[in-house]
Amino acid sequence: MTTDSQPPESAPAEGEMSLWAHLAELRSRILKSVLGVVVGCVLAWNVAEDILDHLLRPVLKELPAGQAIIFIGLEDAFLLTFKTSLWAGALLASPWWLYQIWAFVAPGLTKLEKKTVPRLTALATLLLVSGAAFAYYLAFPFTFKFFLAFSSEVLQPLPAADRYLSLAMGLILAFSLSFQLPLILMFLSFLGVVKAEGLRRHRSYAIIAIFILGALLTPPDVVSQIVLATVLIGLYELSIVLISRGLAGSKTVRPD
Repeated sequence: MTTDSQPPESAPAEGEMSLWAHLAELRSRILKSVLGVVVGCVLAWNVAEDILDHLLRPVLKELPAGQAIIFIGLEDAFLLTFKTSLWAGALLASPWWLYQIWAFVAPGLTKLEKKTVPRLTALATLLLVSGAAFAYYLAFPFTFKFFLAFSSEVLQPLPAADRYLSLAMGLILAFSLSFQLPLILMFLSFLGVVKAEGLRRHRSYAIIAIFILGALLTPPDVVSQIVLATVLIGLYELSIVLISRGLAGSKTVRPD
């Protein structure tokens, strides 16, 4: 007596991960990233005062002589130190959590592609730090001069530390993320999603989108919006050059 054997339910092929395995991997990567940021925060806490001092220097240069940054609530000084160490810890741990992002994507890559993960992590970290440095050394002076230009004998500046930190870190975050544009476009080119010709052809639409993005990411002042938009346009053009020269590669056929 014979019985018809039913074909087994579709199972993940060798080297592939199930949905639950992907979720478990995602949770693991998130926990490792958070742990790295916590370690970075602990290390940054010891030098939080020095970091805050450097963050305050650009605006103190624009204030009248003898003018200081104030805090109102009794807990504000502590919270300011905590927020400073948190932001600094996240930046300090950026190579670690950026690696976790690329490592999560790695199972879907070939062996040759996986070898590029450390280089992609290094490039992403370099772009992140470059964006933060650009915001501090170039965007800060222009933005603070713009805001303080509206002061007068009647309206005297008396900046609050917590609001200033939010403004400063918002600018740093906006530029740090924006500087990832070349890496994102090169990765999309590698996947075959975009091409240099298409990026050139849709340049006008990209510029409009860039100015809208600049308005969303920056404080409500024209100067920082224009600075960020100009930087993004330059990075967009740089991405076109890199992609057209084949530095991003092209993934059309994947070996089994």
